[in-house]
Amino acid sequence: MEQELLRILRALTSPRHLLQAHAQLLARGLAASSRLLPALVSAALSVLSSPRHAAAALRAAGAAASTVAHNTLIERLAGRGGGRGCRPEDALAAYAAMRAAGVPPNGFTFTFLLRACESLGRLPPCRCVHGQIVRCGFGRDVVVQNALLNVYYRCGDRWDVVAARQVFDEMADRDVVSWNSIVGVYISSGDAAGAMELFEAMPERNVVSWNTVVAGFTRVGDMVSARSVFDRMPVRDTISWNLMISGYAACSDMEAARALFDRMDQKDVVSWTAMVSAYAKIGDLDSARVLFDQMPVKNLVSWNAMITAYNHNSRYDDALRTFRQMMLEGRFVPDEATLVSVVSACAQLGSAEYCHWISSYISKSNTHMTVALGNALIDMFAKCGDVGRARLVFDKMKTRCVITWTTMISGFAYNGLFREALLVYSDMCQEGVELDDTVFVAALAACAHGGLLQEGWSIFKQMSEKYKITPRMEHYGCIVDLLGRAGKLQEAIQFIESMPLEPGVVIWVTLLSSCLAHGDAELVEYVSTKIVDIEPFNSSYQVLVSNCNALEGRWGSVMDARRIMRDCGIEKVPGSSLIQVGSEVHEFLAKDTRHHKRKEIYEMLDGLIALIKHTEHAHCISYSSTLQ
Repeated sequence: MEQELLRILRALTSPRHLLQAHAQLLARGLAASSRLLPALVSAALSVLSSPRHAAAALRAAGAAASTVAHNTLIERLAGRGGGRGCRPEDALAAYAAMRAAGVPPNGFTFTFLLRACESLGRLPPCRCVHGQIVRCGFGRDVVVQNALLNVYYRCGDRWDVVAARQVFDEMADRDVVSWNSIVGVYISSGDAAGAMELFEAMPERNVVSWNTVVAGFTRVGDMVSARSVFDRMPVRDTISWNLMISGYAACSDMEAARALFDRMDQKDVVSWTAMVSAYAKIGDLDSARVLFDQMPVKNLVSWNAMITAYNHNSRYDDALRTFRQMMLEGRFVPDEATLVSVVSACAQLGSAEYCHWISSYISKSNTHMTVALGNALIDMFAKCGDVGRARLVFDKMKTRCVITWTTMISGFAYNGLFREALLVYSDMCQEGVELDDTVFVAALAACAHGGLLQEGWSIFKQMSEKYKITPRMEHYGCIVDLLGRAGKLQEAIQFIESMPLEPGVVIWVTLLSSCLAHGDAELVEYVSTKIVDIEPFNSSYQVLVSNCNALEGRWGSVMDARRIMRDCGIEKVPGSSLIQVGSEVHEFLAKDTRHHKRKEIYEMLDGLIALIKHTEHAHCISYSSTLQ
């Protein structure tokens, strides 16, 4: 009968069936069974998400309840698997109830309690549990002491190894895990010399010992020391090789990373993915793709790495093409990382078709809406012009972070809804969200583009006076833009000259566009000189200044700018644009000769230019010719 009831308890999924099974245990006098009570406690936590029901069952069993049954509750509470509203403190309370019932703890009890202490991140609970460990006779238990060593370090002051070292020094017995733990503590605290001293003193080492030291050196970028330890290793596992490859990749030493990768006898999916990510980091996407296609086995992380690589290198169409390939193969279900990357790619492309497709997929697959995914969706819809759906996602999000609010403010501003952007900013302030400097960049940019001069000044003053945030160059740039768009050019100059920071070239470029818009030729010349003085070798700025001179008819200055660019070997980076036709995104460069339909495109362009020449916009043609 016990075996049958045990099978039922382990298979329960319905709260009603759980209560019926509990009633059966009570009726048959098996509620305190050493086999059934732990299963009942586990079922109460899994099915009912109710630590109260589990605790009540343990209370009813009294001293007859086994240590295992109490440990089941403590473990789940310590690991945040105890149900809704549970806290690590609840594990400590469950231990107190266990002792009050006269049930003795064992070593597992204390390892679970120490896990709860780690979640709390405070020393006083650690010391209380430490006292219980000694009092209950587990001061010589090496497993418990190893856990205690780690918890003292993680709950103490940052980089403070004193408490952990004291535990280590006072241990009556130490095993290789003890040594690995204390070496890991010194590595984490940044004391590589102390870690190596302990490492060399170890009576025995396993591969974890070696990997711990290698990982510590690679984490701080000391690849010389890491390689020295790696070369001394008597036995290496895949983790050893992967640590070194990742370390070299982080330092952008692809030659060393590739040499180790090629030497590996047994490469796993982590090895391949590390190399793909490494090539992507230095922008060598062709090599990354070759390796990706050669991978004998791929997992979701591999696909995510390739998609993210394309995203970070602005090849958004390739990112979506890779995602479609993954979906067609049908072996993996996209996770949050996949969807955030894909949604971000859609946002950058501004493709309404892709946006609706990925949004539909997320809805139909009942994907959990995390904060990161919600933020990406808001950004995507806003950049694709569907600010209504962006607001809908924003309103549905149960949890928001400062990035969520900032993205919504920027989304409204991006679509010309400047007042709505400021309403979101106002709501954010009223809800008591902790603001950062990026929020103010978004709010001030909305004011600048919307011509909201008074509101902009008010927000700028709020930032420094109320929220005590020191303005950055971006904030000053927004105010310059705000004044410039309002035609207050002299005030903008005075504001720039009063800045506590040395104005960067972007500040002057921002003002230049306003000077052009308001036809102030004198200021155009003054600001242009400032730009060239700060960035004399920047092709984009040189071309911008040259074009401004052309607009003002100063052809001598235009020729001077071109001569400077030619003499200094400065070449203008060609501009590009993207357009979606059907399911394919096309990129065009200025004077493009690569597109497979370039003949038809240029024929159409010539026809449009011929048509424009016969209209009132003929002066646009003459101006564009000056920029060639």
